[in-house]
Amino acid sequence: MNSKEKESVFIDLYELYREGELEEETMKWMKQHELAFQHKAERRERQLKEEFSKTPRDLERDQIRHVKMYVYSLYVLFILLSIWMTVWFYF
Repeated sequence: MNSKEKESVFIDLYELYREGELEEETMKWMKQHELAFQHKAERRERQLKEEFSKTPRDLERDQIRHVKMYVYSLYVLFILLSIWMTVWFYF
């Protein structure tokens, strides 16, 4: 296994590792790789908690913000295209 695969496996099994619900051989493997990947697993846990703690209103607000940014970027693209066409056709 390469490092990315090991990290992915560690992160997936981390919660079970903390609760002690893994087999003996898996526990040994997790202990061997704990120093390398523990901080990433804990960070991923925090991200999941934050994601699940968002209310529907927060999710809606995020979605509206993304739609606004998309519309603003299209508007800017239209303005730039208009300027380019004006320069191209009239000069």
